[in-house]
Amino acid sequence: MKASSVRDIAAIAKSRRRHLGLSQANLAAKTGVGREWVIEFEKGKASVELGYVVRVLRVLGLSIDLQPEVLPSGPDASDLETILGSTLKEAGRP
Repeated sequence: MKASSVRDIAAIAKSRRRHLGLSQANLAAKTGVGREWVIEFEKGKASVELGYVVRVLRVLGLSIDLQPEVLPSGPDASDLETILGSTLKEAGRP
């Protein structure tokens, strides 16, 4: 599954938790976080601690696979020299 936000990750985790028959309290106990943290995470709270998210996903049997996104067009966003060169050229600088 593809996730591009905390809300997406939270929805996937919540669905998986339910599929496994775990309550929020069970998941919290298994991961060493509070039930309130699980509730906030499942709501898609953007400021959740990444370390806790990874622990929760591991308990749920989920993993994170990071892949670069393909840009629709233009220079590769990771090519800083190309981006800066284009910007300077547009500004009339050599």
